[in-house]
Amino acid sequence: MTDVRTGISGIVLTRNEEAHIRRCLRSARRVCDVVHVIDSNSNDRTRAIAEEEGAVVHTGNFTSFAQKLNWASDEIDFDTPWVMRIDADEVLSNNLVARLPGFLAQQPGTINGVFVRRRLWFMGRPMRFGGVYPRHSMRLWRPRMARCEVRALDEHMLLSGGASTTLEADIDDIPLTDLALWITKHNEYSSLEAQTAVHDSAADSGNALQPRFLGNKNERIRWLKERVFYRMPPFIRPLAYYIYRYFILLGFLDGKAGFIFHFLHGFWYRFLVDAKLVETRWRNADRSALPAETSRRLR
Repeated sequence: MTDVRTGISGIVLTRNEEAHIRRCLRSARRVCDVVHVIDSNSNDRTRAIAEEEGAVVHTGNFTSFAQKLNWASDEIDFDTPWVMRIDADEVLSNNLVARLPGFLAQQPGTINGVFVRRRLWFMGRPMRFGGVYPRHSMRLWRPRMARCEVRALDEHMLLSGGASTTLEADIDDIPLTDLALWITKHNEYSSLEAQTAVHDSAADSGNALQPRFLGNKNERIRWLKERVFYRMPPFIRPLAYYIYRYFILLGFLDGKAGFIFHFLHGFWYRFLVDAKLVETRWRNADRSALPAETSRRLR
């Protein structure tokens, strides 16, 4: 898809992404020789647009992010030395486009994964404070050398061997949808977060990010969430987390958009997760002592 081969195959996971997919693919082909779109039976124009943009489209009854990504890693015969994942609502920064091919060419064979920074935008503004930037994630790996941990939410790519490195350049997550859809999506995410907190482990225990305080940043965040955050009292922890993000980590410097984002993401979302955890425990509680009429109403 590029005039000069870069040795990178792109992966984009989609489900009803017609608002974003054209922009994403045009950005991806700035560095990718080919882009594979893994689609979960979209009922909008996502697949048609992807084909118009020259992507290779794969469609299936995928039920989770990890399932789609691992299917792509296992089933697609990549003929490039590197694979890169880009979300449908993301674009590559000019700095990343300029530096990536040369950076990859310099990596020894022992390096099998590359972390880059994710820069989140909200209401047209990049969120630079409150602990949300920079967040690093593994977005490039050598074929067959990485798999996604199987979790309901907060999945990470993990290497099966070798080492990783970091390129300090950005992928920009710039949603084109409105606040109403953002709230709807995060309501869905809160259910998945509650499910993950209840089970407290990845389904595939052999392929899970290990919580370690002295590990890398993602391992430390997982440790803090599991060993500190979820051991705080429900409904106290969302307030404490919001205060920590907005004041101590300077989220207020992100302006009006930042106030809305940090309140919704740092407090409202976490409060909703706690509410769903309480609801789950209530529904799973023994109701044998309840009056028969009340028990029928709760079914």
